[in-house]
Amino acid sequence: MIRIVVVEDEILVKKGLILTTDWQKYGCEVVGEASNGLEGVQLIDRVKPDIVITDIRMPGLDGIKMIESLKENGVSPEFIIITGYGEFEYARKALKLGVRDFLVKPIDDDDLDNALTNTCQAVLDKQRIEKIRDKLDNIGESRVMLFKEYIVDQVSEDDYVGRAVKYISLNYSMDITVKTVADNLFISESYLSRLFKLKVGQTFGDYLTYYRIKKACEYLREPDGKIYEIAEKIGYRDQRYFSLIFKKLVGVTPKEFRDKLNSRL
Repeated sequence: MIRIVVVEDEILVKKGLILTTDWQKYGCEVVGEASNGLEGVQLIDRVKPDIVITDIRMPGLDGIKMIESLKENGVSPEFIIITGYGEFEYARKALKLGVRDFLVKPIDDDDLDNALTNTCQAVLDKQRIEKIRDKLDNIGESRVMLFKEYIVDQVSEDDYVGRAVKYISLNYSMDITVKTVADNLFISESYLSRLFKLKVGQTFGDYLTYYRIKKACEYLREPDGKIYEIAEKIGYRDQRYFSLIFKKLVGVTPKEFRDKLNSRL
């Protein structure tokens, strides 16, 4: 069940929300309530809810200050804010804090339904990601898990490494080499090799291999994909060679990796 805490100083609003909402419809349960931000911080820190529904304006510690305090202490559930008309400055601050949704008083049933549906889905997505990370951690610190992709935002014409990395991301399923990319960039193979190693910290070939195997890990999250099809998707025509490279970098075979991922999902 998704765990909910409600923080609201108006007793009728708080009790009305808690008692009239069909929480089971959303797979939720209310695990606590508080009347102000100070109580909210203590309660949330203790019960660790997945979602906090809180008023913005409350005596003592308001909703914004409460959220800031929680985030500073590493407590970060999803937040739904209850606000009044005209409280735009509060709403703007809440947006900067990553609040998931807003409810305007008096709370409309459809707005509440949309807010809960979207926020609960965000919680479920987060939980799924955490489960996958746990499974990857169980495999150990394999070299491919330590691989850091070279991130490229905007690539200028003379940024040959950025363009090379972009080329890999678009063509990794093809039979490409450093010469292929160098020809595409109209520079020499040796120049691209030296520049790539200098900026990325890996040879072009190693980066391409790690990139492909990490993509394979993503494809292996799907339980029904055939190993040879995944090998072809990332540019390996020989399944046995793909499996050898995969085990060398990840520590287990592609099948073992997929079994580990799906056994506890």
